[in-house]
Amino acid sequence: MDLAIVGLPFSGKTTVFKALMAGHGSASAAGRGEAIGSVKIPDERLQSLGVLVAAKKITPIEVVLHDLPALFERGAAPSGSAAEALGRADALIHVVREFERDDVPHPTGTIDADRDIGAFDAEMLLHDLGIIDRRLDKLDTTARTAKTAEGEAAQRESEMLKRAKTHLDAETPLRDVITDEGDIKALANFGLLTLKPMLILVNISESAVAERDAIEAEFRERRAKARTSVTALCARLEAELAELSPEEAKEFRDDMNAGEGATDHVLEAIREMLGLVTFFTAGDKDTRAWTIPNGATVLQAAGRIHTDIERGFIRAEVIAWDKLLELGSHNEARKAGQLRQEGRTYIVQEGDVINVLFNV
Repeated sequence: MDLAIVGLPFSGKTTVFKALMAGHGSASAAGRGEAIGSVKIPDERLQSLGVLVAAKKITPIEVVLHDLPALFERGAAPSGSAAEALGRADALIHVVREFERDDVPHPTGTIDADRDIGAFDAEMLLHDLGIIDRRLDKLDTTARTAKTAEGEAAQRESEMLKRAKTHLDAETPLRDVITDEGDIKALANFGLLTLKPMLILVNISESAVAERDAIEAEFRERRAKARTSVTALCARLEAELAELSPEEAKEFRDDMNAGEGATDHVLEAIREMLGLVTFFTAGDKDTRAWTIPNGATVLQAAGRIHTDIERGFIRAEVIAWDKLLELGSHNEARKAGQLRQEGRTYIVQEGDVINVLFNV
């Protein structure tokens, strides 16, 4: 999963990046003004399964974070490595400033998170309108001059883009109105920022940490939609706590009512927003966690593991992770009749342990 961290200058994007990275992964410089990091998401269920089967390797879910520079400085569209990172991103983390610091003044002189959200949304809308207008100009020429089949394809694409343009002209992000999976897939190749799912991350001050849940709930009531979620945290505090031992960090959190750690809190919010479920494969060579969209079939899960496994799918052996731990092994689960045989239409459930039988 790739996530792009975006926002206005002085919103705390890089501090959020450091808070999410600390203690969980490694970071390096990428393009100009961009940092990239890989975060392995701890999962106690995965660790327990790995111990159960004496796995030589345990592979958790990995998330790639891109800390991007300010995207719309001097009216310029994102370019270079930033544009590439945005194109790959499965979702955006929009960092919004809600903290006061005398040594880091806000560019406008005042703190107003709703104003800043609106300003950044407007920039993304203009960015997407520019892409669509340029493409429509090319399609207009193609539709008039190309052969019949190519011209008809250009006409269909043009109609789809015009529908998207109507929403953008009405100042409506595409993520709020484009819900058909076919349309989302067709539009995804254009790099439209307002189409991507977005987590609004409200970056609060240390003095407001005890009210984090209330602040998050307030913004969620106003801003959350089907493919827009909201969370809140104090990035500066989280970055500092990540440098402490787990015991020391827990003591500070308890004293400040700071709740769970930043990485778990933010990535769980993104997982829920994207509608993902986690399933496991438990083998002695490699025990691994995977994500797949909620409602996906076991055949799609097989393809997530490897396309050959999907192509040669016969059936799947499925058991809930906690039931497998309780019974002690796949063999014992099979003897107890708890290792279910499922066909390709089975809907994968959160925490399923899946062994796919296939032939290619």
